[in-house]
Amino acid sequence: MTEPVKVRRLTDQEGQQLQRIVRRGSTNTVRYRRAMMLLASAGGNRCR
Repeated sequence: MTEPVKVRRLTDQEGQQLQRIVRRGSTNTVRYRRAMMLLASAGGNRCR
């Protein structure tokens, strides 16, 4: 099994931008899912 990928710590501005994408429920599904994965990884949660 491969090692989990982790992202670096996000700046406040980056975190806010990702949260806006998630809260708005972007019509672009790929963008929404990527934002969710980045927020989860930066928060220390595992992404499957």
